[in-house]
Amino acid sequence: MTDSYPPVPPAPQQPNSQPFSAPGPFQGQPYNSAPPMPYQEQPYPQQPYQQQPYGQPQYASYPPQQYAPQWGQTAPRLKSSGFRVAAGIVGIVLGFFLLIASIVASSYNGFGGFLLLVSALGNITSGIVLLAMQRGRGRGAPITAISFAGFALLVSFLSTTYIGAGAMVFAILLGTPVLVVMGMGLSREMKAP
Repeated sequence: MTDSYPPVPPAPQQPNSQPFSAPGPFQGQPYNSAPPMPYQEQPYPQQPYQQQPYGQPQYASYPPQQYAPQWGQTAPRLKSSGFRVAAGIVGIVLGFFLLIASIVASSYNGFGGFLLLVSALGNITSGIVLLAMQRGRGRGAPITAISFAGFALLVSFLSTTYIGAGAMVFAILLGTPVLVVMGMGLSREMKAP
């Protein structure tokens, strides 16, 4: 296969012994064949290479991104929801009223007193949780408060014979605002971005 190629002629010899000069902007300057200068310290020192055990991937360490929160910085806080505060306070008051009513009703009917006690403890707990999570946007606490307020209204209607009509009216006056205010607040929180 190499038989078809003609032989290559030898390179021409230059009679003068001038050093090589590079074409372009360095034209006319002789080629420097001196050994290179010793290594100068770089502005950013390099870290020594750390060898990882076999099978573990190596990851480069990158500086933190600009959008990542730094130490001491906090995310902007959401505004406190007035609906949650109002429903939490009214729910706690309703719970304490039902707690007293459960003590009275338990002397007449144990099961009715137990239902009022469950309703009272549920309203107190959900009211405290609403006050504690007044800046939150989760739906769990408002739905729990609405559920226990509705349960309180149902139980007060059922136990009218034990706690009296005046107590039932008082339970309606406290239970209805929790349903209305927290329902409005929940609908506005769902519409907000």
